Amino acid sequence: MPSNAHSKFHFSPRPNRAGEIRWEEWGDDAFRKARETGKPILLALSAVWCHWCHVMDETSYSDEGVISYINEHYVPVRVDNDQRPDINARYNLGGWPTTAFLTPDGEVLTGGTYIPPDQMKDLLPKVNVYYRSNKGEVEQKVADARIRRAAAQGEASRGELSPAVFDVILQNISTNYDPVFGGFGEAPKFPHTDANDLLLYAHRKTRDPDLLHMARKTLEFMANGEVFDQEWGGFFRYATRRDWSEPHYEKMLEDNANLLRNVLALHRMTGAEGHADVARRTIDYLNWKLRDGERGYFYGSQDADEQFYKLSREGRQQQAEPYIDRTCYTSWNAMAVSAYLEASWTLDRPDLRDAALKTLDFLWEGLRDAESGSMYRYLPAGPEAQPQILGLLGDQAHTARALLDAAEVTGYSAYIDRALELARLLVHRFLDRIDARPAGFFDVWDEVPEQGRLGDRQKSVQDNAVCAEVFLRLGHLLRDEGDIEIAQGTLEAFVSSVPHLGYFAAGYARQVDAFLNRPPEINIVGSPSAAAGLVRAALLLDTPSRIVQLLDPQRDTERLEALALPSAAPVAYVCAGTACSPPVTEPGGLKEAVEALQTAGVRTIGR
Repeated sequence: MPSNAHSKFHFSPRPNRAGEIRWEEWGDDAFRKARETGKPILLALSAVWCHWCHVMDETSYSDEGVISYINEHYVPVRVDNDQRPDINARYNLGGWPTTAFLTPDGEVLTGGTYIPPDQMKDLLPKVNVYYRSNKGEVEQKVADARIRRAAAQGEASRGELSPAVFDVILQNISTNYDPVFGGFGEAPKFPHTDANDLLLYAHRKTRDPDLLHMARKTLEFMANGEVFDQEWGGFFRYATRRDWSEPHYEKMLEDNANLLRNVLALHRMTGAEGHADVARRTIDYLNWKLRDGERGYFYGSQDADEQFYKLSREGRQQQAEPYIDRTCYTSWNAMAVSAYLEASWTLDRPDLRDAALKTLDFLWEGLRDAESGSMYRYLPAGPEAQPQILGLLGDQAHTARALLDAAEVTGYSAYIDRALELARLLVHRFLDRIDARPAGFFDVWDEVPEQGRLGDRQKSVQDNAVCAEVFLRLGHLLRDEGDIEIAQGTLEAFVSSVPHLGYFAAGYARQVDAFLNRPPEINIVGSPSAAAGLVRAALLLDTPSRIVQLLDPQRDTERLEALALPSAAPVAYVCAGTACSPPVTEPGGLKEAVEALQTAGVRTIGR
């Protein structure tokens, strides 16, 4: 049978029989079938780029005994991790593939990751017999587990935001830094782009050369090593060895977008042409292989193929290239939009700004539900495809951030208005409150189907950090203390978790510092063309962070009045709260105006 005979599912591109298993999609029908038949569920969590998922398709799921036993005794459900991060967050058992055995109500009986054929043939009947012979005991354990999860959610408490939160996470990054090869921890080595970003942010804040050294060494070792494709450009997902060698060869849009931002920030600090070249080569790869130039969106990933990627550029031309997942994933596209916008002013590439805005418009017009206001998770490949899965936090948060980035670069206030629409959706459908105060955002909205553990709404520190950034920026742009309070409550909700999160909370640490130390706000009055020099100078300011807003006197009269700024243009005002500098008319004067506010002690506003 062809490896992808069932169009609903993606199997290994190499010969396999996994399609002979009667896979069900995650949904009401699968759970109803399991309850009516009394059969346990076999949940296979996979990804189109995942090497060991392909191996399992070719081995365990191609074994005649495994196929027949699953079809007779289980309700097999196959889920793509990229399409359903909400399911992955609740059922992943340590990596991909995840092989989880569930009760008909969706509680985990047992499971693991890759399970070879002989072990699978032994495990399938054992789990089935155990479940059928001990249903009463299993149901009691399930009930107890649900009580414990509910109690754990009820124990959530807020903490006080202080500089110590930032310092603890930064120290954790430094402690786990590999002084020989860069990066963090031992093998396998992942990029940890938020940790790189925090090191660069902290260097801009403290001017500590060691912080810059750690980020620079990490990114240079990656760019010069096997984890970067020296022939085509672009970063592979991770390396299996400490020295960034022997990579897993899949290329992910998410990773490349975030690493692009790391390299751009590094280039602005060092001015090294080599860093700019890595950024350009990453962009070239994304434009060449992971972008639909006509429709304007980015593809999700390109598959791993060790033998192919070891070939020279010329050798690759003679071979069929690895599979490209042409799905449009909303949050990943939004990350790419933010990266391309940053590249446009860092590298002085207006074409990248145009490409980013085309993608952003595609997302807003093609992957947003007009009735609910929610962004969809993804759009499958194909001219007749329809967007799928509403109400996931990451898609709303990253799109809102990309919209604010677009407003910053272009000066078009319509992007702020769109970001506000998503922010209000987040408040109404995702925000948790404890004692009537904001307490972070759930990963799914309040319209959750009762399917397995999906009803257990969770809070991701990474996505909540993006939400905090969105509300902080909106609060500063619009002088809205309500938005600042939402950001504060969101950040406070994770303080007690900081000791356990380590460098995985690097993005959160940055937003804590941005809350405690109000960034300078550069309000530029003028048309986009007349004020272009001031805008680029503001974006390039060498500060930990900054808020940049272009206000066109012909279009933004209400916002100018709300900020109490004169309409004479082009001119810039560097502000901290309601305290603003004298008017600045030359791009070179912005740096001095920011330094004057900092020297006066206006910038730091403790709360």
